[in-house]
Amino acid sequence: MNTYTTGGQAVQGVAADPSGKFVVVWWGQGVEETDGVFGQRYDSSGIPVGPEFHVNTFIASQQTKARVATDAAGNFVVVWQSFTQDGSDFGVFGQRYDSSGAAIGPEFRVNSYTTGFQGGPTIAIDPAGNFVVVWGGDQPGSFDVFGQRYASTGAPLGPEFRINRPADVATDTLGNFVVVWGSLAGDGSNGAVFGQRYASSGAPLGPEFRVNTYTTGIQRDPSVAGDAAGNFVVVWTSYPGQDGSSGGVFGQRYASSGSPIGPEFQVNTYTTGAQYATDVGIDPSGDFVVVWVGGSPYGGSDTFGQRYASSGAPLGPEFRVNSYTTGSQGYGKVAVDSTGRFVVVWASFPNQDGSGFGVFGQRFSMIVPVELMHFRVE
Repeated sequence: MNTYTTGGQAVQGVAADPSGKFVVVWWGQGVEETDGVFGQRYDSSGIPVGPEFHVNTFIASQQTKARVATDAAGNFVVVWQSFTQDGSDFGVFGQRYDSSGAAIGPEFRVNSYTTGFQGGPTIAIDPAGNFVVVWGGDQPGSFDVFGQRYASTGAPLGPEFRINRPADVATDTLGNFVVVWGSLAGDGSNGAVFGQRYASSGAPLGPEFRVNTYTTGIQRDPSVAGDAAGNFVVVWTSYPGQDGSSGGVFGQRYASSGSPIGPEFQVNTYTTGAQYATDVGIDPSGDFVVVWVGGSPYGGSDTFGQRYASSGAPLGPEFRVNSYTTGSQGYGKVAVDSTGRFVVVWASFPNQDGSGFGVFGQRFSMIVPVELMHFRVE
């Protein structure tokens, strides 16, 4: 996917609009700076639209940890963390784009509180273009997750608000959203996954809730995705032993009311070694796909996926996403369009693009597990 291949490029986010057009963002080295955020737009057939583009305007120091979300019209928002730009440690910044890829206004700071670290952002957007950004940050006496809501015009909706610890977020068609995070306490063991539902107004819907049922060891690094009706799926990594080895990927489905649908379930079939760094994408009808990186029967580390029907039934076996298997292929992100087609992007190391890390992707049909086209993001 990356055209510029000198040094390292590592994938960090992908988003698709209902027609299947998608945008990929990554951290990397470019002509203008050594540590910045870059992107590439694609049409629904996987053909690049225009050249790769430099997202951040402020180029001093380091800009990393980028995420992207797109609305029903194809407009998109990129968020990232930037070192010293807010006058302290890392801060969270964003840039809005229209569907043609033209920037809308200047880049903007998301976090209001600027002392210490504010970073690791993620973003969700509703079909109308209203969006919410969440991030982890220092506040007096604690480190928590915070959020900020925005109208489709880019205007903030109310002040930033506190959620909890490092998080992911998903929204439904009405703008209601759910945030999930990992906590070091709360289930009587070493780590747990929690969630909180919110109305489109930003008001909490009920109390926060624990996602994981199995509490031995550590449950961490959750990802969440929601369908058009507000039903959602949370996936996470459980260490050690729940899948019989050192780490496995598990999930829990929820109704729009926040009620669990069935028990938590194991995603990965191959259990030797660690399976981790999971992400989930969902289509409007509730069919979903989970991707993760893990020890592989092919040797090395690869990116894998598992497709599910909206009922929670697996659609076929787990599958390897990457076809190039030399070195490490991992930390994949997935985006799904309105028809269930999906794209997975990941980082490949070393030297698949001729220099260090490179960003690669694979398009799939959701209905049948047929690869549409393998491509390099650089």
